Amino acid sequence: MKTGMVPLTTIQLHSTDLNALQDELSRRKAEAPALFAGLPCLLSLADLPTDVAGLQQLVSLLRQHGLALIGVRSCPAELATELASLQLADFGQASRPPRSKPAEETPDKSTTDESGCRRAVKVHEGNVRSGQQLYFDGDLYIIGMVSPGAEVLATGDIHVLGVLRGKALAGIKGSPDAIVSCVHFDAQLVAIAGHYQLFENGHALTNQSVLVRLDDDQLVIKGAEK
Repeated sequence: MKTGMVPLTTIQLHSTDLNALQDELSRRKAEAPALFAGLPCLLSLADLPTDVAGLQQLVSLLRQHGLALIGVRSCPAELATELASLQLADFGQASRPPRSKPAEETPDKSTTDESGCRRAVKVHEGNVRSGQQLYFDGDLYIIGMVSPGAEVLATGDIHVLGVLRGKALAGIKGSPDAIVSCVHFDAQLVAIAGHYQLFENGHALTNQSVLVRLDDDQLVIKGAEK
């Protein structure tokens, strides 16, 4: 057995109205069908009024839309005994992610975010091949290509000094100030702090140098100034 850190999407519901959830999930799935196909995720039960029957219905609805629900966060004590029958793991209470600290082995390689916290920096030399996933807790620089079907994830920024053809997910612990940049843009998906956009039909800035940032919960993609 080998332990490791695997980032998971957490679903935070603001309603238990099944009809409303059905409509919203259908809409989002239509926008991004590839993202919903077997996406491993957790369900946050924090401040979500529900009983055993309600939890069963929510889990069933999420799974019907292709989400691979594997566990819950902030589960009330009265629902804990129901998790085993739903094949769900208890991931404990949700908490705010700790502020990143610079890696001790590379104290000279760090950046500072808007809150003043220093973030560690990793430089990956070489291509990230299809089917590979590269994760780093800090800012990630890739000197090479991110191939179609590859994923690069970071809690900070992601900079691809080459062609981005796969998926790039920055600020995955909820940092809205994170950015994604690349020399040649041809991505399948880009996300910042959980806000994502798929590019199944390409983009107007394909094969150009771009900078992606979050502005009022909307992804903004800008080409490099000439």
